[in-house]
Amino acid sequence: MLEAAKVVGATVIDDTFHQFAPLGVTGVVAIAESHLTIHTWPEYGYAAVDIFTCGDTIAPREAVRFLIERLNAQDSTITELQRGILSELPTTTHS
Repeated sequence: MLEAAKVVGATVIDDTFHQFAPLGVTGVVAIAESHLTIHTWPEYGYAAVDIFTCGDTIAPREAVRFLIERLNAQDSTITELQRGILSELPTTTHS
């Protein structure tokens, strides 16, 4: 996850990873541009990854490609959600 953040040029702020016994990891990499998270279930050969970025300086799909290759994923599904698009939010005025 840290390497994925570096590959796309993200600014890493902090990270935390928890190794479950006997299997699995949950990790969060906080980046200035938002975050990357991973939750693994090795007993099922499954990992869920979330790459949330703000702005247009980070290419999340590049991080996804890196992780698919690094994790040696045999099958992958990518879902992209446009969240927090400021130009589409209603504006309000406060008086």
